[in-house]
Amino acid sequence: MEIVERIILNELVSDDSSDESDDELMISVAINDETRIMYLILNDLAEAINPVLINTNGKTNNAYLQSELVENIISNYSDEKFFSHFRMTKETFLVLEEVLRPFVTDGPVSVRHKILLGIWTLATPDSFRCIAHIFQISRSMAHIIFKEVVLALKNIMPQYVKWPTTEEYLESSIAFNARSNGFPNMIGAIDGCHIAIKQPSGNAHDYFNRKDFHSIILQGICDRRGKFLDCLIGRPGRAHDAAVFRSSIIYEKLTDSNNPLIPSSYHILGDSAYPLLPCLMTPFKDNGHLSSEQINYNVRHASSRSIIERAFAFLKGKWRRLKFVEVNSVQMANNIIAAACTLHNFLILRNEMNVALDIQNSSSSFTNHELIEFENARVKREKLMRILCNN
Repeated sequence: MEIVERIILNELVSDDSSDESDDELMISVAINDETRIMYLILNDLAEAINPVLINTNGKTNNAYLQSELVENIISNYSDEKFFSHFRMTKETFLVLEEVLRPFVTDGPVSVRHKILLGIWTLATPDSFRCIAHIFQISRSMAHIIFKEVVLALKNIMPQYVKWPTTEEYLESSIAFNARSNGFPNMIGAIDGCHIAIKQPSGNAHDYFNRKDFHSIILQGICDRRGKFLDCLIGRPGRAHDAAVFRSSIIYEKLTDSNNPLIPSSYHILGDSAYPLLPCLMTPFKDNGHLSSEQINYNVRHASSRSIIERAFAFLKGKWRRLKFVEVNSVQMANNIIAAACTLHNFLILRNEMNVALDIQNSSSSFTNHELIEFENARVKREKLMRILCNN
């Protein structure tokens, strides 16, 4: 059993390799106040004078504590507290539980308990030792459960991350065009996002990106709501966005002349790292001599394309495990990212996350004269920059 547990820990996460006791870890690990309160509550339960808590060997009955955690503590959370911990309302969690139930095994640890642990782990950067203590299970079991929930979420990903229908093209186009700085006939935006990971063994160089950390690239295309329409997960961090795009299945579908994925009248937006295609509009390269029309195009392009940047920000902000995925297996890291993307779309479809806030931009009312003045000011600023560099 000890060998099996060691294999499980090595496969998944190695953030708990110290010999500190649980009490010492709770002092040294930075955890939020709610987690600390939960820890104290569970300790109080374990120390309570109740014969049900003690089994025949004189040890704490963890099965009873697990039941107490789910039935009497978490179930009594206020809506606000539950949302804070699990990033969704109680009602939405019950829907998610039913969706995942066919993919999660029931047993000594209930399906609900497993899903709660999995969501908590994705939502927080807490160590597995801390999480195991909170949920009254061993560290190795916490790893097993987390992996099971992550794989379940990955399995349902195609239900929630999928390309829009022809009818949805029109809806997205109207919505994008109606916003401040709206862009005509736009159905989505594409970009790449770096997810920081632990240095992988064997091929660390390819995952070391230009920002000097190891990462996996998540290429995403999102719609007007910030919902992912397509995700490519797993390219090494050193790869360029254009190379990642050209290696993707979505690129093949978009450039298929016989059966193009997007009708000729529609397009997605991407930054200057991407190639200009009939279905992919990029900004004009700033050579210092852009016309007022080109500047206006770029302003509107950047404003509309920002939806994908906000989508990535919400993804990492809600599922904070993505801030740094400390796993030994790159494949497991990919699965964790996929699970977070699934939850991201699930919450948007449940109307529990609003990525697409229409942030007003003062440049939306620029006249041609003001755009020319903006260009003149930009040229002057560059001249001053060069003068300062030479002095």
